[in-house]
Amino acid sequence: MGQKRDNRPAGRHAAPRGRERPKREALHDNYYYDENRQFEDVSSYSSESRRRLDRAAVKRAKQVPQRREPPRRGRPTPKPKRRIKTGALIAWALFLLVIGGVGLFIYMFSGLKVTDLEGDLAVSAGQAGVKNIAMFGVDSRDGENIGRSDAVMVLSIDSRSHKLKMASFMRDSNVYIEGYGYEKLTHAYAYGGPELAVRTLNQNFHLDITDYVTVNFYDMTEIVDAFGGVELELTGEEMLEVNRNLFNLSREAEKEGSKAPIKHDDYFTATDGTHNMIDGEFVGGSYLLNGAQAVAYSRIRYIGGDGQRTSRQHDVLKGLLQRAKQRTVFAWPSIVHGVVPHCETSLGFMDMVKLAPFAIEHIEIESMTFPSEDEGIYNAENEAGQDVIGFDEELMREHLHKFIYGD
Repeated sequence: MGQKRDNRPAGRHAAPRGRERPKREALHDNYYYDENRQFEDVSSYSSESRRRLDRAAVKRAKQVPQRREPPRRGRPTPKPKRRIKTGALIAWALFLLVIGGVGLFIYMFSGLKVTDLEGDLAVSAGQAGVKNIAMFGVDSRDGENIGRSDAVMVLSIDSRSHKLKMASFMRDSNVYIEGYGYEKLTHAYAYGGPELAVRTLNQNFHLDITDYVTVNFYDMTEIVDAFGGVELELTGEEMLEVNRNLFNLSREAEKEGSKAPIKHDDYFTATDGTHNMIDGEFVGGSYLLNGAQAVAYSRIRYIGGDGQRTSRQHDVLKGLLQRAKQRTVFAWPSIVHGVVPHCETSLGFMDMVKLAPFAIEHIEIESMTFPSEDEGIYNAENEAGQDVIGFDEELMREHLHKFIYGD
């Protein structure tokens, strides 16, 4: 027999002939041996029990909490940041806004006396877009708004033309007062308070007034000071009368123990450097009057009569409105806080809120005094023997309506 051929490829790592490589144990793919040398197929489970055990092991591994590393020494562990929800922030902001608004309202309107008008006010038809409010100025020293109305006005708020119109009435105008006959207009307030005074205006002049504001002119000092003063144009003659009235006010303040007595600096200085109240000469011009000076100016009686006195009261009110427009919105709470304790009104809070934008925005102010020569004014004597101012009632109503309503 021939020699058996070796068909293994000859390579550089081939074993030399005559030296046989030891036979290796056959590999068992996809098997493993346990401690007892038993093997199990891992490519496919051999039993349902084994499958359940593996699932349980995986489940337990997922339930075991992850171990946190201990914090490093010398460096504090940062605390997790708390997240505040946007809804909670909005709720807190609204809460604080409401609380602040309530507090501001209490601060502004504390001390305001609100009294509703009752009974028949004899209201006539008006016009849409025009709100008429009666304004009475009393000079009461006992803290009560009673007595004669030293000033009688109708404030007309015209939202159509964005104008504020002030119609003043001569306090001695001869008008019909229900239950008293023909009397001076100033007596209506003393006889029946704001109700009878409003009714008298509506009856005589065919107006539609349903609200009023009463200002105590005796407290006008505090009101003007709340606005920071009022700028007015004065003549030298008026400055002399202001000094005289200031002296009279000082005597009243001493007698009644006023909290705001007249000070030395309140008097105007004459050209000779003194506060001459007899025959002093003063240089007229534009002046910023404080409260005491404005009250003394409004009380001037001996220059121009009652007509010019009413005109001066107009000037003070218009000056205060101009002063208010010059102040920022942030100054308004302080102004209102200083004014309302000296006022009485039938206007409610919502009525004031509706009027607030009109007062803040740019407005045009017009004023007129009734009756005048255009209404056939004349001096007369009434049934009680009092000196009164007569006028043509038809012309009076016609001209007044034209001024208020524009027709």
